[in-house]
Amino acid sequence: MELTDATTIFAALGHETRLALFRRLLRSAPEAISAGVLALELDIPPSTLTSHLQTLQRSGLIQSRRQSRTILYSVRAETVQAIVGFLVSDCCRGRPELCGTRLPEIHKDEAR
Repeated sequence: MELTDATTIFAALGHETRLALFRRLLRSAPEAISAGVLALELDIPPSTLTSHLQTLQRSGLIQSRRQSRTILYSVRAETVQAIVGFLVSDCCRGRPELCGTRLPEIHKDEAR
C-alpha cells in the first residue's frame, strides 16, 4: 500500500460518524447491510449517511451493490488487510512476527 492510499483511508476514518459506520460494517463482515439499517442503528439522517458512505467508498474501505431498490454496503476485506499490513509492516524493525502482531482474518464474500 502506498502512503497516499493510506492517508486517504485515515482521512476517511478521521470522522466520528464514518468511523462508527466502518466499525459497524466490520462487525457484520462479510455480510452487507442496507443504508436504511445503518441509518436507523446509528441514528444518522439519510442525506448525511449518503455523504459519509460515499467518502468511505472513495477511500476503498467499503463497497456497495444494488439489490432491487436497496443499496447494500460491506467492507472490502482486501483493503482492510492492506491497511493493517501497512501499519504493522514496520513493527519490530520490519519483523512484525517478533511482536506477536498478525493480520486479522476477514472473510471475503464470494457473491460480490
